[in-house]
Amino acid sequence: MTDAARRLTELVDEVFRLADALTRAGDAIVAGEGLTAARWLTLGAVAHGPLSVAGIARRRGMRRQSAAESVTALEKAGLVERVPDPDDARAPLVRLTEEGRATLERIRPLRVEWAERTARAADPAELTAATDLARRLRETLEP
Repeated sequence: MTDAARRLTELVDEVFRLADALTRAGDAIVAGEGLTAARWLTLGAVAHGPLSVAGIARRRGMRRQSAAESVTALEKAGLVERVPDPDDARAPLVRLTEEGRATLERIRPLRVEWAERTARAADPAELTAATDLARRLRETLEP
């Protein structure tokens, strides 16, 4: 194995551990709202405008079935609603309800506080470099 491949393998292992830690942190941030990190991310996906379930799945990089399950749970909680898509009668759009928008507003300060505290682990240049690398690796892996 080349040095680059070994280092990539170490990075991948660490990224998986980081993803688990981020999910746990997200779950803790939104627990008071009765949400999970996954459902919070789904709310965030439609915060700037309605999307189809397939659009949510694409934006979040997840399977369509997982997005549909998240949307159904959020709909039952009154945080999103399905509305007709004027361009495609077969697939409704998902949009935030007023309660969904209010929920995101209540979460925002908790997210900011967490980000400020957690960002102390690295300087801005390191965070930018890590983001750039993660994006390049993701783009390499996506079909």
